[in-house]
Amino acid sequence: MKRLLICALVFAMMIAGTAWALESEDGTKLTGKHYNLNIIGVKNPKTADMDSDHGTGGVIFVNLSGKSKIGLVESGSADAPGIDPEDYAVLDKNGTDGDGALLALPDPGLDPYIVGQDRTDVDTMSDYSIFARPLGKPLGYAKITTCAEVVESEFLDYFDKDGLEILNEAAYSSGVASIEQVGHDVTFRNKGKTTYVNVTAELLTIVLKVDVWVDSDNDNFQDDDEIETVYARIPIFSDILQGEYWEYDNYGLRLLSVRFYPISTDVSAGDGDLPAL
Repeated sequence: MKRLLICALVFAMMIAGTAWALESEDGTKLTGKHYNLNIIGVKNPKTADMDSDHGTGGVIFVNLSGKSKIGLVESGSADAPGIDPEDYAVLDKNGTDGDGALLALPDPGLDPYIVGQDRTDVDTMSDYSIFARPLGKPLGYAKITTCAEVVESEFLDYFDKDGLEILNEAAYSSGVASIEQVGHDVTFRNKGKTTYVNVTAELLTIVLKVDVWVDSDNDNFQDDDEIETVYARIPIFSDILQGEYWEYDNYGLRLLSVRFYPISTDVSAGDGDLPAL
């Protein structure tokens, strides 16, 4: 009995030690309540019905090779009325078919802003944070890009300028792709231990590269002297965007573990890493 008790205590300490030691690449301790999502790469497309208005568990299937779509809707909105506004839920597990998977997320509580301009009255601290790490068989990786259609009338109102042109590349499904993405450096499954990396900014916002026509005394808005190129960081579920989704481009990654924690991240922290304009 004594030996069994000692073994049980050692096992409990190992579990506690593992939980305590789990942290992100930047040293953030990842403990406590969180939502866990496993994105699983499969060779053969799924054919079963995997839709649910109230959530189907924390798993999404994507193509093991090539692109898949993970649609994003706001929890508690007309697109996800059965989900509490503060909750996370997979509404469609199947990212391997024509319409892709569907994931409900809370509003991240962020404001749009122009990179490099004054942010005194702008909220850049997210209501929750997303961390990801690759698992499963080594050597695969994935690229994840947040995409959406831009509502240009809302975008023009936000800029309060004479005109604009969005320079981002077209996304494979619809809309445009963010300048940022979660790439090889985060998702590559090496043969050793992997670490969670904070991917909040990349997955909860879209960075748009925009030519803006500045105020002018004449109507020649094609004059290069009247155009300013800027980056704008727009959060998902902003009125400026619609049809948000993650473009999941898989290169053999079998499992990506994604965790959502009720802690804040400053999404502007990586602005300095954007390509020079």
